[in-house]
Amino acid sequence: MSITMYQADRNFVSPANDAALYSAILSNTSGVIANRGNNFALTVNGLVVSIDTGQAVIGGRLVEITALESVTVPANSSGSICLVVDLTKTNTTTGNAGDSSYTVAVNQVYTSAVTGALTQDDLNNGGFIYELPLASFVSTATGVTLTSITGYLNDTGWLSLPSASGLIFGSGGFLDYRVRNNVVYVKLQGLDTGSTTNSNQIGTIPAKYAPKNAFMTAGMDDSSGTPYGIELHVQTTGLIYANYVSPHNGGIGGTITYPLG
Repeated sequence: MSITMYQADRNFVSPANDAALYSAILSNTSGVIANRGNNFALTVNGLVVSIDTGQAVIGGRLVEITALESVTVPANSSGSICLVVDLTKTNTTTGNAGDSSYTVAVNQVYTSAVTGALTQDDLNNGGFIYELPLASFVSTATGVTLTSITGYLNDTGWLSLPSASGLIFGSGGFLDYRVRNNVVYVKLQGLDTGSTTNSNQIGTIPAKYAPKNAFMTAGMDDSSGTPYGIELHVQTTGLIYANYVSPHNGGIGGTITYPLG
């Protein structure tokens, strides 16, 4: 037969089958589980970063640190302190399966200081490596500075939203988004759209988080020193643009919130 059901009487459920199920239940989100152990608290001693206890789910796989793990950061570099699931590795066993002395050395998960771009394969669709960042780092010859970037499970944390070509960020301006528990949040401030397409485009929400239906919400422009109400529109492509009355497109701000699905 070409059809099966893994959770069936007498059937065998492999770790890969199990992970695929949990990943789907968690909307294919990887992240730290809040309030487990010490939430992977990080401490620094010279170029050595210690990672405290905690739990995370990566590609549907439960990862746990039960005692301090240490990572040595390369000098004069930058990157991320990561939990890494690496399915190219082979786990090793001692003893015979079923015996009380049987143990497995799990080599497919480890901690690492990753420089450069992160690898985040789909582990349930042919991928092999997923690097979950706990913090970003910048090192000198003798020390490390950390910036926490971890989002709890089903929380991306605040990320920079891809901006429209020509968008100008005023003093203190930003364009960020976050997805938490299947709700999308966008915050923007101090944006000048005068040099973008149609003088009104702001940016584009990643396609997987775009709304199912186009909608409009309220925004403000304060470029003239007097607040002026404008419309912020979100399209099903994820495009965000502003309807404005000239010249009120030089200091755009506001918030956008909507559920996924």
